[in-house]
Amino acid sequence: MLIEQLMKKAEQDHDSEHDWDAYYRWLYSELAGREATDMKFWICKNCLTVNVFFPPARYGKCRDCKLIYMA
Repeated sequence: MLIEQLMKKAEQDHDSEHDWDAYYRWLYSELAGREATDMKFWICKNCLTVNVFFPPARYGKCRDCKLIYMA
C-alpha cells in the first residue's frame, strides 16, 4: 500500500503547488528596487541552474557554467 501511495505522489505535478515565475519576479523586483515585469526564466540543461533572461536581448548566458541560451 505504501508503494501505491508513493507512485501516486510521484505522478502528481509538483510544480503546480508553487508559482515560481511570480516568486522570481517578486524577488528580482525587491533586489532591483523597482518592478521587474519583462523577464523570463530558463533552466540550464547542462547544470540545471535557474537563470534570468530579459527579452530585448538575443541570448542569455548561464551564471554557473556560461552555457549560451538562444531565445
